[in-house]
Amino acid sequence: MAAAATAVVLFGIDAAVPGDEEGRATPTATTASPSPVCEPAWEVAESVDPDDKGNQLLAVTAVAADDVWAVGGFGPPDAPSSTLVERWNGAFWFVVPSPNDGTTVNVLNAVAAAAPDNVWAVGRSSSGAGDRPLIEHWDGEGWSVSPVAVPGGGILHGVAAVGRNVWAVGSSGRAATEQALILRWDGVTWTPEATPAFPGTSALLAVRAVGPRDVWAIGSRGNRPLVLRFNGTRWRTVPIPARGPLVAIEPVVGGQAWAMGSAIYQWDGTTWAPVGAARRGGELHGVAAVSTEDVWAVGSSPRSEDGVTRALVQRFDGTGWAIVPGPAVPGPGVPGPGVPGSEGPGVPGSETLTAATALPDGTMWAVGYRDTAKRRATFVVRGSLTCT
Repeated sequence: MAAAATAVVLFGIDAAVPGDEEGRATPTATTASPSPVCEPAWEVAESVDPDDKGNQLLAVTAVAADDVWAVGGFGPPDAPSSTLVERWNGAFWFVVPSPNDGTTVNVLNAVAAAAPDNVWAVGRSSSGAGDRPLIEHWDGEGWSVSPVAVPGGGILHGVAAVGRNVWAVGSSGRAATEQALILRWDGVTWTPEATPAFPGTSALLAVRAVGPRDVWAIGSRGNRPLVLRFNGTRWRTVPIPARGPLVAIEPVVGGQAWAMGSAIYQWDGTTWAPVGAARRGGELHGVAAVSTEDVWAVGSSPRSEDGVTRALVQRFDGTGWAIVPGPAVPGPGVPGPGVPGSEGPGVPGSETLTAATALPDGTMWAVGYRDTAKRRATFVVRGSLTCT
């Protein structure tokens, strides 16, 4: 967040003649420059739709202002047949070729960058016999599949990378028996990490790393929220007064953290507490922090009873959460098949933001998808502060 300019009192002193005290001017204060007024806003950025059947972006990460990655899949919205990777070069978004490990389904749910030549993306693939975890790596030259074996199959929903340390989270097994899964990259292979034992089903939906000895993972345990934290030695459960699953988390340097679920939760270094909610009856799916006083959250909210959803962007300014205004994206509001926010085709005219990332200069990128009368299309927005 652009810092407000500090008012400085300046003193002007005239030259004095030695021995002439009357010639010495009295310091006088000049008028201080007013502090700039900064307003947040977002705009739609042009992205790429390589497939006629459908395209969607599910995650985004920023390496630099001119190096941003977004991932997802293209093909039928409920079962994308091919992975989709797009990159921002400071001027425009373009598709970067990425491999597919399955013959029927291939989709990337999350992406994280440790360096410009060390980017990881995770998701799922299938060849008709259940889902398998999918992990891909960018080495500066191209994307390749990083082999991983999980008995019984599974899905990966989140990835975090810090230097040579990489964690991928999700669930193993099928939906009725799924269990929280954490994989760690040791530079050669992926190895499952021990997690606390949970009765019933559990899944992890996102992971973020502050450092190699401070990693957060969140998700659900049955219908209840699940928060785990890694201290460099083991993963421990952290209590949170929440309901339902948690879908996004963002630690902030200084010991704070934010989590999104049925409400907005803040970690103050000791405990979690609810501090807000999605506005306009909406849902929040992603969160990104510039600083402790500049945090963005994205999702979607219903426009009216016709089933159409609109992009929802909220921002924390150090005091509270407020809606960030953006353009009304034109599109038909005709009811169609599917349910907004589900994996299937939604209502034509609907927009959903699925993830966000932030840069030190205060710029926020968010990605998702927009349903049209013909297909699902990628949807990318950029948020920033305008100061006057």
